This record gives sequence, C-alpha cells and structure tokens, in this order.
Amino acid sequence: MKTLTKFAVIAAFSASASLAQAVDLKGLLGAGADLAKAASLSDADIIAGSRDMMVQMDEMNPVAPPGSDYAKRLARLTRGLENEDGLKLNFAVYMVDEVNAFATPDGSVRVFKGLMDMMTDDELRGVIGHEIGHAKLGHSKSQMKSALLMSAGTKAAGATNSAVGKAVAANAETIEAFANAQFSQKDEIASDDYGFEFMRKYKHDPAALATAFRKLARAGGSGGNSLMASHPDPASRARRVEERLAKK
Repeated sequence: MKTLTKFAVIAAFSASASLAQAVDLKGLLGAGADLAKAASLSDADIIAGSRDMMVQMDEMNPVAPPGSDYAKRLARLTRGLENEDGLKLNFAVYMVDEVNAFATPDGSVRVFKGLMDMMTDDELRGVIGHEIGHAKLGHSKSQMKSALLMSAGTKAAGATNSAVGKAVAANAETIEAFANAQFSQKDEIASDDYGFEFMRKYKHDPAALATAFRKLARAGGSGGNSLMASHPDPASRARRVEERLAKK
C-alpha cells in the first residue's frame, strides 16, 4: 500500500501476516470458515464483525484524545448525531495526515486529521453526511460482505494447504479487499444526495459539499476507497451539487 487510505489500518494489516491474524471478525474468518458460511452471513453478522474490526482499528491507529483540539472540533460538529436516521453512530479522529474519512456498517465514523486540516466546518459536515450515507444506505455493508466472500473463496480454493497458513492468507485477503474496494458511481451519487439532504436537514449550507469536492479535486490522489479516488471524480460531483443548488 502506498499510503494510508480509507480503512487505513486494514490496509496496513494486509502487509503483515501477524497483524492480519489479529482481526478475526467474530470468528467468521477462522480456519473452519467456508464459502457457504460467508454467503449466508446475516446483516447482524456483518455489523458484529464490523464492530469487532473497529476495536482493532482504533487500537492500532493514532486516535485523537478527547481533550485535543481535533477531538473537540469533531465532537462539536457531530453533537446530536449519536443516533442519526435510525443508525447509532460513534465518531473519532485518526491523527493521520491523509485526506480521508469513512463509515463502517456498525456506525463507526472516522475522520482523518488531513481532511480536518483542509476543510471548513461546513465542508466537514458535508463529508460526514456523505459517509453516513454510505453506512445508512447499505453500501459499506455490501463491501464488507464482498470482502468476506472473497476471503472464504480463497480458503475454499486452497483447502489442502495448512489451516493456519490459509487462515492468515484469508484474513489478509479480506482486509485488503475491504480497504481497496471502491464504491460504484451509483453508490457515490446516492451518498452525495444523502449528504446534501443531511446538510439541509440540519440547516447547514449544502453548497459546502460542492466546495469540499472542489478541494478534493484540486488535491488529487488515488487508491482504493480514498475520497479522492471515487467515481465519478470530485470535480464532476461538485458540479452536480451546484446544479442541484441552482434548481432550488
């Protein structure tokens, strides 16, 4: 991995077998898991696995302490969002310079220091609303399930190999797939719309979502689920928000 991208610690895990072994996802990726079990995962299974994964991520990422300026700013911006649109949320800042943010199926929202340094308060609110949209609309859940299926498929294909060795490979495979997956254009547009309505709901300026995308477009970037590697590109998404504003 060139840099830390969305799901930063998961990507880091994939570079090390010992770290990969640390994430068990509630035992779903143990040596006895197979493709049939992964295919039958319920939403509750996926959410439980996501929650367990976030414990590991928060332990291995530099999380801003509650009294820090970054943590206090995020707490101020997300006050009242503990249960948004029926989804229980929790927030934290990763003190990583990358410009990024993500939300997982269990409602964990993580914002990177680099993004906070780049964005105004309303721009951050817009990005957070967009990421909540990915979780609320089921996009993050679909990515996690796909990653689990990939891991199970890898194990089924190599069943004659060492169970321990295959478990490590399967974990690394899942972790890397989850870190590098890209949302579809349809998913990104749906989450942009969610973010737009999120801003209107809380009486913030939805134009900030467009200026956030403009900043991302100028910054450039690539790789996996990075905010700057999405499809359509950030400049196109900014124009779409601006066109929507012009119709109001």
